[in-house]
Amino acid sequence: MLRTNQVDDAIRSGRTAVNAWVTMESTYIAEILSHAGFDSVTIDAQHGMFGRDAIMPMLQAVSAGAASPFVRSPSQDPREIGWLLDAGAYGVIVPDVATREQAEAVSRACFYPPRGTRSLGPTRGTLYAGPSYFQEAEQVIQVWPQIESREGYDNMDAIMSTPGLYGVFVGPNDLALSVGLKAGEAMPPQIVDMVHTILARSHEHGLKMAIYCADADEAKYWADQGADMVNPSSDSGLLLTAGRAQVAHILGDRAPDTVGAPRAY
Repeated sequence: MLRTNQVDDAIRSGRTAVNAWVTMESTYIAEILSHAGFDSVTIDAQHGMFGRDAIMPMLQAVSAGAASPFVRSPSQDPREIGWLLDAGAYGVIVPDVATREQAEAVSRACFYPPRGTRSLGPTRGTLYAGPSYFQEAEQVIQVWPQIESREGYDNMDAIMSTPGLYGVFVGPNDLALSVGLKAGEAMPPQIVDMVHTILARSHEHGLKMAIYCADADEAKYWADQGADMVNPSSDSGLLLTAGRAQVAHILGDRAPDTVGAPRAY
């Protein structure tokens, strides 16, 4: 029996899926987050502080909990995407997809012929998903191209009309940088408007929309607006925010001033 994708299960049940994000090289963190109630845990192979050899052990750690294992690919390279799927990823978030041609290549990389170009070799994928994985993988694999540039925004309808996509994943910080705005703080109003447009268009195309958020408040806002999956910060962001909050709670006005202090992404 094929193991289901928890993100799809959550969305089909009528609620927003919640995704966790791992940037630190730690199987223990990946495992803890998989037990924390998230629907999926994404191993960030693009900006995460680890190499390729760490990815599969962290996917295995996610598999110890209830969450589905996701990855953000380091690139649009079809060989890299195929390897991540072979390692057991149930969802692939692919950075900076800006054209229909790029979206088509990403989609084809995720599926076996005749639908795509993925090479057969899902040793760990079969262990995680079940013996029918090869025949039924397209039922559970989710393809999420990231719209995170002005070019991608301008081409969103062409991207969204690509066969095989499950949804689009918005990267608001890079989107802000691409239009000349400051990133890393509260989402600028122009970006809020752009994300609302992406959300509406994705649903018009029959796709889901996900977004990386600065914190739980921002994630709740987008969940309330109809986003299908939200990501409230990262493991490093959660740790830094919670640590500072505890220090502030204990020391009160004697706590260190964190205005302008470094933040985690």
